[in-house]
Amino acid sequence: MLYEQLYIRYNGNPLAENTTVETNLEADHQDVATTIQGWNGITPAPITRTVSANNVIPITGAEVAFEEAFLASQEVTLMLTQGATGKTCTTTGYLRSVNISAGVGQTTTLSFSFTGKPSKFE
Repeated sequence: MLYEQLYIRYNGNPLAENTTVETNLEADHQDVATTIQGWNGITPAPITRTVSANNVIPITGAEVAFEEAFLASQEVTLMLTQGATGKTCTTTGYLRSVNISAGVGQTTTLSFSFTGKPSKFE
């Protein structure tokens, strides 16, 4: 059996060095509780699409200037594509963190987290 893959594009360019992607729809809904009725529902909060990704860094350098985009608070567009179905999800927002990790006997990696407008796979 074959299984789905998820691919990511950053401002229209595929992230060929990407190794993992995680995405979520999130909201900080507040519980509403009363002294008589107990839990009574929620107060809706804004919904966002979050994306976390991990990429390897070749000796030629990272394929995107993630740190520059983060430092400039540059608005970016991410498009996530399901490889088998072709469904896509496009969101515009901002990088929330950029991390670089290296160690003895390890490939250097760059990871980032992103928060953007809510969107769904279609």
